[in-house]
Order: sequence, then C-alpha cells, then structure tokens
Amino acid sequence: MNRAIRNTLNTCVLALNVLLGAALLVTAYSGYVNPLERPLMGVLPLTFPGWLAATAVMLVADLIWWRKTSLIAIGCILAAWPMVWNTCPFNISSGIPRGTSPDRVFTVMSYNVCQMKNFRGGYLGGVNPTVSYILSQDADIVCLQEMNYFEPVEQFHFTQAQLDSLQSKYPYIMLGAHGVVTLSRYPLRNIHLDINSRRRGGWCDMGAWEVDVEGRRLALFSLHLQSFSFTKEDKAEYLSLTRLEKKENLGELRGSLIGKLETAAVHRADQAQMLSRYIEYYGGENVIVCGDFNDVPGCYTLHCLADCGMKEVWPEVAFGPTYTYFDNRFYFRIDHMLWRGRLRPAGIRRGNVRYSDHAPLIATFVWDEDSKTENKR
Repeated sequence: MNRAIRNTLNTCVLALNVLLGAALLVTAYSGYVNPLERPLMGVLPLTFPGWLAATAVMLVADLIWWRKTSLIAIGCILAAWPMVWNTCPFNISSGIPRGTSPDRVFTVMSYNVCQMKNFRGGYLGGVNPTVSYILSQDADIVCLQEMNYFEPVEQFHFTQAQLDSLQSKYPYIMLGAHGVVTLSRYPLRNIHLDINSRRRGGWCDMGAWEVDVEGRRLALFSLHLQSFSFTKEDKAEYLSLTRLEKKENLGELRGSLIGKLETAAVHRADQAQMLSRYIEYYGGENVIVCGDFNDVPGCYTLHCLADCGMKEVWPEVAFGPTYTYFDNRFYFRIDHMLWRGRLRPAGIRRGNVRYSDHAPLIATFVWDEDSKTENKR
C-alpha cells in the first residue's frame, strides 16, 4: 500500500480512536453532573453501552490494523472501568455463606407490574399471570410499582382466589400514596413522606416503610421516578429510527426526543435530591431502596444515593449485563436495587417473564451476625 495512503488511513484511525474514547469517557462520567444545571448530561448515560461497544470494536480493529492506536482504546476503557463494571459486572463468587442461620436471610422482589396488565396477551386458566408469578417466587418482601389498586379486577383476571393467596402468604400489605404497594411476611409500619406526586411539573411515586425483619429494623423505600413521557407517536418514531428508516424530518424528530429526555432527567434530579433527604432523615442504619428509576446505570440519581452511603446490588453480586425494560426496543436496565447498613446482598437475578413491560428483580440479602443489636435512628 502506498505510504501516503497508509499514513492518511492511520491518521483517520487515530482520530476515530480519540473521538470514540472521548465519547466513552464523557458518557461514563456525565452522571456526576446535576441535570438541573446541565440537562443534556442527564441524557448521555443512556448512550454509554453503545460507545462501549463501538470502542471494543475499534480495539479489535486497532489490533489488526495498527496496534499502537489500541493503547488509546485500552486506556479509555480502563479510565471508564467503574462504569464498565457497573454496566457489565463479572462477579464469580456470591451466595449465602455456608452455616448462615435462616433468620439472617431474606429476599426482596421489586416489580413494576403496570397495573397487572398482561403484555403478552391472554390469561391462561382465567387467572392473572403476574400474580401467579409473584406467588411462585415466594419472596419475603414484594415491592410493586404502578399498582393503583389491590382488589380483584375482572379486566385483568386478578381473581379473588389470587387475592386470598397473596393475603395468606403476606399478612402485611400496605398501599403507598401514589401507586406503590408493598407485601411482606414481616411487620410493616408506614413512614409518612410528604410527597406531591406532581412536583414542579413532573411526577413520581414513592413509598417508605419500616420493616421488622426478625427483630432487625429495616427502612424500605419503593419508588417510581419520572418517566420519559414518550407518547405513542414518539415511540413509533423511535422504532422508525432504530429500523434506520429514512425520515424527512429526522433532525426535528431527534431534537424532540432529546428534549423530552432532558426534561425527564431534570425532574428525576429534583426527585433524587428529595429522596436523598428522606433517606437521611428516616432511613437509619439499614436501608433498601428499590423500584423503577426510569434511568440507567451511572445516572445522577444513583450517584445521589451513593452520597447517602447506598450501594447498588447488581454490580456487587450479578454476572453480566441485563435490561429490565424491553418495550418498543428500549432495552435498558432502569430498575435498580440499593442497600446500606449491617446487611449485604448475596445474589440478584432478573425474572425472565414479560407480562409487564418491565422485568422483576429478586435479590437475596444476609444480615451481619451482629445486626440484631437494636438499631434506632
């Protein structure tokens, strides 16, 4: 190959490495910036997996074409490693330690059930499949989002028999103020949160409970934060984009979608700050936060909670990437579970069911041996 052409191609490869590496780093750390001040920074974490994949492909190309430039891709991946691990952890050893007494182990399910609708269609046997699934998982605590009622509904085949089964398995059931329901084998006490669900033009659902888990106090927060607020038309246009269909108004469409994403990020930032204050005031030592965050790993909300000492369960004990939302090709992990205190996660998994537009998360926690010491706020 002509040296001049080779040098030109090398320059292009070098520039492409720099551009991809810069995009990777910016999207990896944009979640540290408050969207209330820079709204676009609240959108960029959504694109991190794409930039990571592109950088990985570039790395392979570098190793084939010009190995020196591979150092740029490798350096940027290492610099973004906390976010890489958060997105795609590879935990090998986890699980309940041998000899752990049963009273130190409990499980929590978090599930946005979308009012118990069955997105797959049909109600085999005349019963609601979401309720049947919840019963089959036998979690000790179940946190439901987008559940504005708790009674039989003929439309969704939520039967009286299923309700009776839930009440038999979970003697403690509490409805939050705005569509969050918690079912528990352990005694619950409501923690009153003075929440305006239509706060500053946005909306959120949030509930909090004090749980007596075998004599140990646990503060439990279940939430559903601001969604992207895409209309059916927006989702249809997004599907057109993902199919790479030609659109005359492509620039205008992208601007509209990004604008809605920015607005949602601003509202979630406000809600994250509010949640952080509630955790600090009501949480005490042992806290679990779970629910539909409507945002991805590395987002501002998760960084806010980290400042409260909260740690994410998925990167701590899971293996590999996943997504918890799958409607309209929005394949993102927007449901999360976090904890702090004298307990630790022993495992977490995503339920492989698609009755709702979200998948559930089921986590196992183990109390520390000294955790039964009375914990008072």
